[in-house]
Formats: sequence, structure tokens, C-alpha cells
Amino acid sequence: MLTVTLIRHGESTDNVRHVWAGWADAPLSQRGKAQAEALGAYLSQTPFTKIYASPLKRAATTAGLVLAAQPAPQPPYDFTVESIKEQNFGVAEGKSWCFPDHGTPKSLAEYMDEGKYPTPRPGECFTDGESDEDLAARAMQAVDEVIMPHVRGAARAGRVEHIALVSHGIYIGALICALLKRDSRNVVPTHEYTGMQNTAWARVVITIQGVVDGTPIDLADEDTPPLIVTATDFGRADHLVTLKPNAGGTGKIAYDPKQQDIRAFFSGATKADATEHCESNALDEIDREVNN
Repeated sequence: MLTVTLIRHGESTDNVRHVWAGWADAPLSQRGKAQAEALGAYLSQTPFTKIYASPLKRAATTAGLVLAAQPAPQPPYDFTVESIKEQNFGVAEGKSWCFPDHGTPKSLAEYMDEGKYPTPRPGECFTDGESDEDLAARAMQAVDEVIMPHVRGAARAGRVEHIALVSHGIYIGALICALLKRDSRNVVPTHEYTGMQNTAWARVVITIQGVVDGTPIDLADEDTPPLIVTATDFGRADHLVTLKPNAGGTGKIAYDPKQQDIRAFFSGATKADATEHCESNALDEIDREVNN
């Protein structure tokens, strides 16, 4: 059996700005570091077989703080996994996000010609960026290259493994969907895997159909056995309950409610919901100071 814990990175300095930040490589804010330290302490009694992370600073630093809190001997790690990076927003990276204009509908290309970067509608993507289909394909790649080797290794040894992947809000939703598509029962997901706070986590359990736990089986590297994939947790943020708001933050201005929509998007809200306030994300944002 393999358990996969999927962790969203801590708050980055770009998360508190009104900009597109997919592959843009901003570091954690002071609050983001505190969130990651709290998560590390929370998961310190959860021994991981291995910890993986996106190479983007906000994810790799979060993973490092989780790793530091693991008991000795600490697990091996790889913080250079390109396939679990956030969605790439191309020419919009670092550009200010905006609401679509009211009135005459415009295509994303027309907005970009005007130097405006609203949330892409279904089927659209920014120039030089990734579409939703591109992101889904990259998530499938991570399932094959990162997760399935652990499934096979655990099956051959007849043991339980538990890996952690530290990634990004939009990407984690895509990866959960990619994993659920490997379920041999063809179960249709009934949950929207969107809206994770910074450092919130999700968990997926993968077993091989018909195999009793602890029974080693012979699998070649290219074998894909029938799997049972179960999402057991999503959006868990118990470790943040006692985390006090950071009065210093990354600057000195008050909480900015106009950030709600773009924060909702980057926490994994669907494009259709990107102009709605993400309550779960707001729980971690209200009454703190941010840098604009």
C-alpha cells in the first residue's frame, strides 16, 4: 500500500501581491515560513518514506521545513521535481491580475493585446503558458514517474510506504484527478479538489486490487496492476488553528480584500469560481498585514 500526502506550499511573497505567479519563483513570506514550521511540527510523528517537492522556492523551502521536523533518521528527499510545478501562466507571469470587463465579451488574446490579464476561460491559456489539458498531462506524467515506482516497490516488498509531495494549489487538484483516473473501479469523483489554504494538505491511499496487505507480489517496472485509489483527506489545515496572524508580514499595509479572487484561484478554485471568495483561503488571510 502507498499513502501519498499532497501539501500546498506556504504563503509566498507573490501570494500577497495582485499578480500571476505560476512558474515565477518568489520565496516564502515570513508568514509562509511560520506556516511551514507549524506543518512540520504537526507532521513530525508521520514518518515519510520520501519527500518530494517542486523546485520553485516556495515549495522547496516548505518541504525543507517539513523534512527538518522529521525524526532521525530523516527520509531521503528530492526537491527538484519539475513535473509537480504549478501551472505555467506564460506572458502573464508577474503581471497584475484583473477582472474581465463588463459588457462586450472579449477573448483572452484581446485582453492580452490591451495589457490585461484576467482569469482564462475554459479552453483558453496565456501565450507561452500551459492550458488545463497541458497541466493534466503533466500530472499524469508525475503519476507515472514519481508515484507508480513507489506503488510497485511497496508491492514487491509487501510493505506500506508513505510519500509526501510539496506542490501548488492548482497543480494538486490536477494530480488528485490524475490519480483517481487510475482507479480500476472507474469511480466518478464526487468532490471538487479545489480551495486549499497555504500549507493545507490532502491524502490519497493507493492499493492493488485483490492483494492482501503485507503480501509481496512480483511486478516488472512496466507492469500497471489494477489499483484502488481513495482520496481520504482534502484541505486539512489543523496545524494553522493556533498560528497567530503575523503583524509584520512582508510589509506594512492592511489586509486587502481585492486579493480574495486571485488568492481563491491560486488555492485551486476552478476558473468558473475564480471571481468568488474562497472562504477556506480567507481563514488564513484576515487580520494580517501584507505587502502590496
